Amino acid sequence: MFKDLKNSFMQAGFLTTIWVLGGLTLIVGNAPVTLATVWHLIGIATLFAIVFGVLYPYVWHYATWIAPVTIAITTIANYGCGFGAVYLLSAEMFNLIKPYWLLILGLNLVGHIIAFYFYRQFQNKRLAKKLNQLR
Repeated sequence: MFKDLKNSFMQAGFLTTIWVLGGLTLIVGNAPVTLATVWHLIGIATLFAIVFGVLYPYVWHYATWIAPVTIAITTIANYGCGFGAVYLLSAEMFNLIKPYWLLILGLNLVGHIIAFYFYRQFQNKRLAKKLNQLR
């Protein structure tokens, strides 16, 4: 489990770095890069790696919590990660979306509820198929 989570952390961090660099290149172009920008990029990659590389795989594959706890934890983590990444990327952009925090949290919650139930249904079908093959 720890090896899988470590690999997921590294993959999520690396892919986030590439993704954010690509987005910044398209948006900003050849603007000069400061050392603070590099540290912000590392911070965004670390946030995404912790949430999507460690927390999500742990919660979805290893944890045995009841549905509301799983949904609440992933929603809060996703919300915090998203707002943290936006703040690290641009304080101006953060101030633009800050008034809509409740709407964003609500959409995030609804998305997690839908994803959770579809994923559980898929996982239950896969497990039932495996159990039926044991007969």
